[in-house]
Amino acid sequence: MILCYHILMIQINNVTRQYDTVCALKDINLSIHKDRTILFGPSGSGKTTLLRIIASLETPSSGNVQFTKNESISMVFQKDYLFNHLTVFENIAYGLNHHDFNKDEIKSRVEWIVQVCHIDFSLSQKTSTLSGGQRQRVSLARALISKPDLLLMDEPFSQLDLQLKIELMDELIKILEENHIQLIYVTHDIEEAKKIGEEFIFIRNGHIEKIAECFD
Repeated sequence: MILCYHILMIQINNVTRQYDTVCALKDINLSIHKDRTILFGPSGSGKTTLLRIIASLETPSSGNVQFTKNESISMVFQKDYLFNHLTVFENIAYGLNHHDFNKDEIKSRVEWIVQVCHIDFSLSQKTSTLSGGQRQRVSLARALISKPDLLLMDEPFSQLDLQLKIELMDELIKILEENHIQLIYVTHDIEEAKKIGEEFIFIRNGHIEKIAECFD
């Protein structure tokens, strides 16, 4: 059986982002409509700025971003931003709007996402005790527990060793496909881009150099 689901069309219109004398993005026009889109380019190219504008974490100096429907967005950053004084359970549950869920519903959601993200360590331990790979699993679980339409990821595996990085990327692709979640992923790592992406947007010096469906 083929499962069909609605992919967000994200339209970026004439987006410029100026910081004092530095122009991070220059008149970006772009349509994003693939399951897994990679924003690829060297450090300082503007790809993270564009991702943050899509997430509404930054406001463009000019231009706008439009979606085809009311979207639910979650984001995973390069730094995990976990609360070390809280438990694994509390960190994951923090991704939910607690006004919308009672305690039983929160517990059920956490149990679901723990299985999805293959978290096999204690939910009662403090996140300060976790390894780097464990912390990224918790960070991913926190982002996914709300069942977003769109997941934004900013070089989330850059601090991990190669074997763990490959393992987490394989699991990420499976999670996205099984839960019908669209992805926009920022990286400057060629192998990450090739493994995850279906469409590649090459950015340099605040400009889009090329858009392609294969990496070459």
